[in-house]
Amino acid sequence: MKKILSASLVCLLLPLAAQADTLGIKFGANAWQQNFSGDAKSGQAGDNIDIENELGFDDDDGFQGYISFEHPIPIIPNILVQRTVIDADSNSILNANFDGVDFNGPVQSTIDLTHTDATLYYEILDNWISLDLGLTARFFEEGFKIDQTDNSGNRASLDIDEVIPMVYLALKFDLPLTGLYVGADGNGIKYDDDTILDLKAMIGWESSFGLGIEAGYRYFDIQYEDNQEEADVTIEGPYAGLFFHF
Repeated sequence: MKKILSASLVCLLLPLAAQADTLGIKFGANAWQQNFSGDAKSGQAGDNIDIENELGFDDDDGFQGYISFEHPIPIIPNILVQRTVIDADSNSILNANFDGVDFNGPVQSTIDLTHTDATLYYEILDNWISLDLGLTARFFEEGFKIDQTDNSGNRASLDIDEVIPMVYLALKFDLPLTGLYVGADGNGIKYDDDTILDLKAMIGWESSFGLGIEAGYRYFDIQYEDNQEEADVTIEGPYAGLFFHF
């Protein structure tokens, strides 16, 4: 992680000449159809629980909202703030140990990987090809919870309340004279036994007055390990949304 962060900090400290020529603000929102897969484990004697087959998670609807601010000052980075809601519930019959609790019966499970991203970035290229590079701090808030719904009162959780630094990269190609564009962006980091990879591929259209639409596919994978807690979860699916750029 130190090597990745050091290299990224060097990039952020460089006075890049390709910053935006004018001030610009962009904000938007996306609806994201989320498909869940993977497993989680908590406690020394805990079982590896499949979140699809044992907890019953499948598809759910999520949301992403964002706002960015760009300016022409070379040394000062641009700012992007994003909020992604990943909060799903499911009911199933579970026979397993999680966080030291033996479950044997009907349960209600919650996956809450909702997070907020604060990104500082530079525009390396800013013409019909746009290339952004920066650093993101991702703030997680919750994690996993399992509640047995009979009279046993069994309850357990795996908390992921971390702040994760990641490398940010965005690439966009404008199709001349059409308002159409294609692109991809993402955040990622790998250190010790933890890995986060969050990627989007998109196609969009922006009108002459700044209103636009965008659709694409988002892939989010988190491999998390902290003492006796482990999670390896993938959330992916198509998204679509609106934005305004001025």
